[in-house]
Amino acid sequence: MSPQIFRHASHNIKLSVAPKRSYAKVVNAPAAQKLKVNADRLCRRSVETQWHHLGQDGRDWFKDQVQSLGAKTYTVNKTGSQFATFDGENSGLPPIAMGSYLDSVATGGKFDGPLGVIGALEAFKSMKEHGIKTYAPIALINWTNEEGARFFPPLGSSVVYAGEKDVSAAFQSKANDGSGETTGAALESIGYVGDGPNTFQEWPISAHFEIHVEQQRRLEEAGKSVGWVEGWQGIDYYEMTFTGVDGHANTYDMRGRRDSLIGASNVMLDLQHLALAHGGITTVTNIQSGPIGACNIQSWTKVVFCVANVSNERLAAMGQEILARAEAEAKQSGLGYSVENVIDFPAGKFWPEAVDCVRRACGDRGIGADTWTVHDSSMTTRLCPTAMVFARAKDGVSHNPKEWTSKEDCAESALVLGRAVLNYDQLLREKSA
Repeated sequence: MSPQIFRHASHNIKLSVAPKRSYAKVVNAPAAQKLKVNADRLCRRSVETQWHHLGQDGRDWFKDQVQSLGAKTYTVNKTGSQFATFDGENSGLPPIAMGSYLDSVATGGKFDGPLGVIGALEAFKSMKEHGIKTYAPIALINWTNEEGARFFPPLGSSVVYAGEKDVSAAFQSKANDGSGETTGAALESIGYVGDGPNTFQEWPISAHFEIHVEQQRRLEEAGKSVGWVEGWQGIDYYEMTFTGVDGHANTYDMRGRRDSLIGASNVMLDLQHLALAHGGITTVTNIQSGPIGACNIQSWTKVVFCVANVSNERLAAMGQEILARAEAEAKQSGLGYSVENVIDFPAGKFWPEAVDCVRRACGDRGIGADTWTVHDSSMTTRLCPTAMVFARAKDGVSHNPKEWTSKEDCAESALVLGRAVLNYDQLLREKSA
């Protein structure tokens, strides 16, 4: 499979896809069979995070939770991510991590992100209550800016952890509202620029497991509450800028205008046709233009959009076609034009031995599925065995106030997460033996 690249500013970094591994198809580890979770407690935590999962409050809440569980270490890194570790029998091993994020989006997020954090907390607390001592240490992680909702691009901290971008570049990530505010300034304002580990090299983990709501309807249609995530579709993000000429909105003749917003709009309409023609997905996620005012022709317009496809070949074709169309539009309309491929994320597969740990934990309550977006696990899978647990989402709705996963399905996903970690822990125990 071809290298994968995440581009941002001056950082163009090639990444290798995790190699395929063989794995044994066996039942759950003895400790995994013993594990149960507390659905009522998980539900209470879900309500808490719906009130407190933004900014400083969410981080303070996570700190209180892990310290109440007796974390051996608790640190915050420079990009605001929080790491808590708990001892295992073999303290010489890197920890097995359970991680997700508490940041959200403006129109949803009750489960998308927070479930992965509260599910990890519940899974670990339940291990303690059932007297389960893991062989490897355990880590709980709250990643920063996975969504990219306030600052672009997404995966703001895990991309640094993966070595694709350095801290200074992450700090310079700009607010999506065009205000010029940066990630670094926002973290400093709430006191969450720490001195903890920023990269895998500084703080390696043995594996990474994450719960996420499915955001599609495959589980629902199959009547399954959970799923093991086998891979992901390819996604590219582009930041495209058109430049025209300033002028008075009411007095300039319509003929001969160089209105950047008109040129950008024509390209945005082409995106819709592009998706349908290639069986993919396209979305404009941000539009900025100026100068702002009541009487100004828009002399500059920036458009951020994504293209996605399960086929890397069709993904590449989509990118080539829209760039050719944009260049032709700029030439025809007399506009300046520039573009940056900010994220280049080909389709791929998670580590088979980690996926199998989740598959065994799901049992007949789950099915295999693919994710159609990126996650923090999309970064850790470049570094170590990684797998994800899907929780059923009602009607597949996400990033919407109607987003919903039932109490029972939330609990089932937390149980699967804990059992998957214990299955992987057993693999490490057997390798050491």
